Amino acid sequence: MNQIHSTPTFSSHSAVLHHAVRPAWSAEVISWLLGSPVHGQRLAVLDLGAGTGLGTRTIAALGHTATAVDTAKEMLSVLRKSTEELPPEVADRIMTANGSAERIPLRNQSVDAIVCLQAWHWVEPERATPECDRVLRQNGMVGLAWHTWDRTSEWVKALAAIVEPDGTPADQTRSVPVEFAGRGSFERKDFPFNFELTVEQLVQLASSWAFVTQRPDQDAVLAKIRRLGKQSESLGTGIVSFPHITAAFRLHRPETGIVG
Repeated sequence: MNQIHSTPTFSSHSAVLHHAVRPAWSAEVISWLLGSPVHGQRLAVLDLGAGTGLGTRTIAALGHTATAVDTAKEMLSVLRKSTEELPPEVADRIMTANGSAERIPLRNQSVDAIVCLQAWHWVEPERATPECDRVLRQNGMVGLAWHTWDRTSEWVKALAAIVEPDGTPADQTRSVPVEFAGRGSFERKDFPFNFELTVEQLVQLASSWAFVTQRPDQDAVLAKIRRLGKQSESLGTGIVSFPHITAAFRLHRPETGIVG
């Protein structure tokens, strides 16, 4: 996969939409990415490319302090607003900072773990990797993860036929950085889940995908997605089940530091 070196831009509207319709990050996934810390262990965590904090809030809810860094001020504004709905003790563990993976606005060796959720494919790895080295303490963890579609599902195949006329896109998980070579090896674990949403939420979700919004026939595509949702919604609840797999990778930086 070719590395993407330009970061996406977001309006206030698209940031709110992203926050409302994108899948969150489960405690199970976040804990695994952080190295499965024992109960009561509290970590200082950098959420790199945090967006609206879909993972940040889970990190804080688990008892860790979370510093959310993103290039998009609109995204971080939505995150700060959302903390008003959290218990005060959870909200107090969240901090935000405008910055990038290439220029992380934190001190040297200031975090126990770094997570980058649905975002590493946007960075310049030859610049971001040494920055991660700089801010990460010895014996720290690096966790990368992506929510991916479960392409073994017939429903997902039907959706893909609507939104991917040119075939399956490149696998973003292949951007797990070779630049981390010599620092250990990544473990991978897949976490299947069903993203449950209403038909209207499904349409809103699709309208947040760049590969849909950039199409000249966007309205027709969204209409087809609405029909697919109507055909597959539960008669009892009106809920559509969208099969996903969270592809998660974690790397433990050993006490002895970088090897090689």
